Amino acid sequence: MERFRPRSHAIRQRALLTDDAGVSLIELMMAIVIFAIAMAGITAGFVSVGQKTRLNKDRVAAANLASRELEIARNVFNASSTGPITIAADLDVTNGYPLPGGTAGSPLVVDSVPYTVFRRAEWLPAGTGQSPCDGGSGVTYPTLAVNVKVTWPYMGQVKPIESNTLLTPPKGVLASSTSFVAVKVLGSNGLGKEDVPVTVSGNGGTYTATTAEDGCATVAVATTGTYTASLNSSGWVDFYGAANPSKSVTTSASSISRLTFNYDRAGSLQLNLTTTSGYALPTGLRSVTLGNTGLQPSGTQIKDIGTGGNATITTLWPFSDGYTLWAGSCGQSDPAAAGGSRALAVVVPGNGSASTTTQLAPVRVNVTTSTGSAIAAATVTATPLSTISCVATENPLTLGVTNSSGQLQTSLPAGSWTLKVTGKTAVGSWPNTPVLLPGAAAVTVGVSAA
Repeated sequence: MERFRPRSHAIRQRALLTDDAGVSLIELMMAIVIFAIAMAGITAGFVSVGQKTRLNKDRVAAANLASRELEIARNVFNASSTGPITIAADLDVTNGYPLPGGTAGSPLVVDSVPYTVFRRAEWLPAGTGQSPCDGGSGVTYPTLAVNVKVTWPYMGQVKPIESNTLLTPPKGVLASSTSFVAVKVLGSNGLGKEDVPVTVSGNGGTYTATTAEDGCATVAVATTGTYTASLNSSGWVDFYGAANPSKSVTTSASSISRLTFNYDRAGSLQLNLTTTSGYALPTGLRSVTLGNTGLQPSGTQIKDIGTGGNATITTLWPFSDGYTLWAGSCGQSDPAAAGGSRALAVVVPGNGSASTTTQLAPVRVNVTTSTGSAIAAATVTATPLSTISCVATENPLTLGVTNSSGQLQTSLPAGSWTLKVTGKTAVGSWPNTPVLLPGAAAVTVGVSAA
């Protein structure tokens, strides 16, 4: 007889059979995700190890190329009495010594990786300072400081491989009369600017060099006399906006002659001339004045912005304390000279742009005859009481033409001006405006003409 089994026991038996029958879809998906995460980590590890291995290999090859460059330069330097002159003739050289099968100037390829080998030589004549641009002027026996940098594609955050050495010419190789011109290039922050090309010419010779990290470039000149050092980097200017500044220097035998340039990337300024609503800008005004104590000797510079009141002033030196601006070129147009104060300075960033608005003083001019009748279509001009530094277009300055009521609502730069009517004779004398200040309330001036 079959033995009776409880129903609950049968249910448990079927559940156990069902659980052991296979894996659910959710469990399978979770297993795949875990496996994928684990494989991603393992793969990333392999990739990282591979990249580091390749990078270390590239660094070793770059170090070998740097050592090779210095060794070849040293051999050329010491090979003959003309060797030092040969190395010094080209103070900056890129890929100058190709590998077998390569060409000069092209990257040096090692294991399919193109390397760029840059060599810079800098004269170190003498002086008590950190470079030939600083310290005394006497020359002891000069040496050449040689720096080699090697770079390659996909370096990432790795710095270039560098090697350095000092090469001293044997006694008697350089003429005892050899002189040096050391040029220091300072940026707007007062620090030396690196990689700025410098040209020194005169006495039938032209010499070139590039500034080092401290902003110093030094060339050896064969004969004494007067030389001109010049800079010409695209987009760079000096204090006064000159893109190609130059300075003269006179050399003497066995000495270092020094020059300093302030040179940096130029900035630009978007300028908008404004006046009180309902008043017009003078039709003949086309000048503004920039103010900064660095603009020696006067501390100011006049810019022609054309007519219309809106302009972009380019090639500006990026003074850290910025520029103050005012309309007009005359000395009396400086608001500070007229008893007011200049507007806040606007800072122009190097290789960037800034914008500012400059106000004029509103003036209402009523032109009448001696009997008080309005004179329409009369051209009104203004002559500055003080003509110091005024450009020709502001002496006199054309303001505009009166309307049918003999009225002209115009504006003027700061200072006091004599108002006249073109082609007319004054009844009595031509009137003067009061001392005007930008942004002040409008003043009314009557002009009687015949």
